[in-house]
Amino acid sequence: MKRITHIIVVGIALVVAGCATQKNSQVFHLSVEPVITHSELTVSLLKIHAPHEVFIHLDSEQIHGGGFLMVNVPGETVTDGQIAFSASRFAQEGDHSTYFQTFMRGESHGNSVDAGPKLNPVPAATALDTYFSISATSGDYKLDTPMEIGRLDGKPITLIVGKP
Repeated sequence: MKRITHIIVVGIALVVAGCATQKNSQVFHLSVEPVITHSELTVSLLKIHAPHEVFIHLDSEQIHGGGFLMVNVPGETVTDGQIAFSASRFAQEGDHSTYFQTFMRGESHGNSVDAGPKLNPVPAATALDTYFSISATSGDYKLDTPMEIGRLDGKPITLIVGKP
């Protein structure tokens, strides 16, 4: 009887462990790091930690569906990548306009994608944080689920971390 009880307990533990592993393979971890936050310049770094190879897809009206593959490093069981965003505000001498320059770079173990730099004229009173912002928060998210991570010129920037 004692042996049957041990077998049942071990069996339940294995089922629970298997479910936890399957659940964890359906999520990725996002870490958001504001690197520089200033009225004239903002730089943010998003780090992605996935349980296996994934495709990173970014979309907005100005990024136009850029993406890259995050691949496993030989001998590793997880995949890491990052996306850097920057935006700066400036005015050219003799010009009465203000400009915002935006740039994005995503990379993982030799795979990368760039969007920009792109120069956009805006009214002089436009604040950088109303033109560009990263609103994502660190945490665990489901794979293959679109999420708004920020805004660029009033339009959403969407991130999808999904199956290749």
